[in-house]
Amino acid sequence: MRCPRCGGEIPSGAGRCPQCGASVQYGGNTEFFGKASSSNLKFTDIFSGVFRKHSKEEGERLFMAGTASTTPPESEMLRQWSKPWVFAWVAVVGIALALALYLMSNYIISYAGFMLLGPFVVPLAALMFYWEMNIPRNIPLYEVLLMFLAGGVISLFISMILFQVIPMETASFAAFCEEPGKLLALAIFLRKPQKKYILNGVLIGGAVGAGFAAIESAGYALNSLVYAGSAWESVMMRGILAPGGHVVWAAIEGAALAMVKGAEPLSINHLGNIHFLKYFACSVILHFIWNSELSIATIPVFGDVKYVILTVAAWAVLFYLMNQGIRQVVAVVRQGGGAPPAYQGWQGAGPGQRPARRLYLACERGAMAGQQYPLENGMLVLGRDPSSCQIILPAGCQGVSRAHCQLEVRNGVCILMDRGSSYGTYLEGGHRLAPGERVTLSVGQVFFLGSPDNMFRVTAR
Repeated sequence: MRCPRCGGEIPSGAGRCPQCGASVQYGGNTEFFGKASSSNLKFTDIFSGVFRKHSKEEGERLFMAGTASTTPPESEMLRQWSKPWVFAWVAVVGIALALALYLMSNYIISYAGFMLLGPFVVPLAALMFYWEMNIPRNIPLYEVLLMFLAGGVISLFISMILFQVIPMETASFAAFCEEPGKLLALAIFLRKPQKKYILNGVLIGGAVGAGFAAIESAGYALNSLVYAGSAWESVMMRGILAPGGHVVWAAIEGAALAMVKGAEPLSINHLGNIHFLKYFACSVILHFIWNSELSIATIPVFGDVKYVILTVAAWAVLFYLMNQGIRQVVAVVRQGGGAPPAYQGWQGAGPGQRPARRLYLACERGAMAGQQYPLENGMLVLGRDPSSCQIILPAGCQGVSRAHCQLEVRNGVCILMDRGSSYGTYLEGGHRLAPGERVTLSVGQVFFLGSPDNMFRVTAR
C-alpha cells in the first residue's frame, strides 16, 4: 500500500506512513470520515482530491470497481475509497472537445458532432462525480451507463405521457410531469434490496437525471438549429445551467427514496413515506420556480441570478443527503470492521462471543412501561402496525410511526436502525438517527421513539 499523501510505501499493518506520518486508516481519509460522522463535513472537503496527482493504477482500480469480484466487503468500504477526481477530467476534456468541434463548424459533420457531444458533457461529468462518491463501490460503470441511457429514455417517455394528461398552464407545470417521470424511472433501478445505501440512491437518481438532461438538451439544440440557424447559444446556456437542473433534482429524489427504503425491496409504502415526499416536493418546487417567469436580476453567463440561487439551494439539499449517506456508510463499517464499540458494554465477552447474560429490551416510559422483551438473534421492528411489527405500540401512541425502527441482534450484538420514522429515533443525549443509520447499542444504553415519553433500554440479566 502507498501513502495517499506522499506516495511512499507503507508496511503492512502500519497505521501511519513512515515517511510523512500521515494516517492511513480508511485509505488516508480518516479526517474526512471523522468530519462526516460528526456532521462537520464541508462541501470543499469532497473536492480536495481533484488537484492531487493520480497514478494510472488509481484510475484502473477505479474503473474496475463495482463488479462481483471487485466490490469491497462492507468492513473495507472506507479503506478502498478515494475522493473524486475523474469527473473533473471528464468536464475539462469534454468541454475542450466540444469547443474544438464547434470551431470546425464549417464542416457539417463537425457541427453535428458538436450538437451531439455538447449536450452530454456536463451531465456526464456530474454522473461521474456521483459514481465516484458511491463509497460502497457496489455498482459497476457499465450498469451506470445503462441507467444513464435507459433511464433518460424511460423518464422522457413517461413524461411525454404525463404531458398529455396534466394541463400545461405555463412552462413551470412541466415539473409535475418530468419529476414523476424521472422518479418512476429511477425506482426501476433502485427497487432491489442490494441498492440499500443512500449514496446508491444519489448515483441512480443522478444517472437518470443526467440521461434526461442530455437528451432534452440535444432536442433543444436541434430545435435552435432549425428555427434560429444556430445551436451554439442553446448548447452553451444549457451546459452552464445543467448542474442546477435535472442532474441534481433527480439525485435528491434517488437519495431520499434510498434513505427510506434501506435494505428492503422497494414498495409503494416507501413512495408514500413522508420523509421521501418532502424531498420529492423540494425537487418539484425547485423545478417549478426554475421554469417560471420569475426574474430577480439579469447577470452575465447565467442569464439571471435566479438560476444561481436555485442551484445553490438544490446542492445544499443534496449535500445534506450525501452527508447522511456518508455517515450511514461509516456506521456500517464501524459496526462490521473488527470489534465494534458495543463490545465494551458486554461483561465477560470478547469480540465475536455471546455475552454471558441474556439480553432484554425494557420499556422504561410510555404506554408499555415495565414490559421486557428478550433479544434473540434476528430482527424486531418497533411501531404501531401489527402486520409488520413485533413490538407493537398502542395505535394512539404519539410520536411513533407505523414501522418506526428496528433492532437487529447478531451473536449478542444489538444494532438499532431508524426506518424513516416521522418523529425520529433518538439516542440518550438527543442524537437523532438518520433514516437507515445503524448504531450498535451497549448494555444499559437508552433510546426513545419520537420523545423521551417512549423510552427503551437494553438490559441484561
